[in-house]
Amino acid sequence: MKPVYRVYEAQVLGEDTVSLVAVSALREISLREEIAWGKLLMKLGRLVAEVDSRNKAREMADCEV
Repeated sequence: MKPVYRVYEAQVLGEDTVSLVAVSALREISLREEIAWGKLLMKLGRLVAEVDSRNKAREMADCEV
């Protein structure tokens, strides 16, 4: 199975800026848990892209989580 990387719109709570973040499908599971538990004060918005290359996802995003 090939790895999958996703690029989402994301916003840090309390800020107006929306950024693009890259995350692997595997990491996304724990990222969503950390957000739900309040460990990361951010919210994920719409899915912008889904690619099979980490480098491609990183090029599209402002940061990687």
